[in-house]
Amino acid sequence: MKADVPGKAEELAFICAKTADDHKADNVITLKVSGLSVITDYFVLCTGNSIPHLSAISDSVIREVRAKMNVRPRVVDGTAASLWTVVDFGSVIVHVLSPAMREQYQLESLWGDAPKIETLKLLAKKSL
Repeated sequence: MKADVPGKAEELAFICAKTADDHKADNVITLKVSGLSVITDYFVLCTGNSIPHLSAISDSVIREVRAKMNVRPRVVDGTAASLWTVVDFGSVIVHVLSPAMREQYQLESLWGDAPKIETLKLLAKKSL
């Protein structure tokens, strides 16, 4: 069920992707899954290169979304030590993965029908 900030899912996805990018996450991709999933509108996928990096990315996303949109995650599942953290904001779900987990689970392939919005393009669109 998605009901965090009605009409603001794209903005929320942008803040999550930008924050991950600002914290040097690798391969930040946003997938628009609204037509494919009943639980969320966007997935933001990103890779961190170490346990501290994974933790810093997910913690920063949580802080930035709270500061800019006054939204807290519904659920945070996993930890940096598990090499995959899921931060569920309702209409946006952020996956922060290690390179090995990203390769193993291949979420981009699993959701291959979803349009990909590359972070750099999203950032460029928002800065205009």
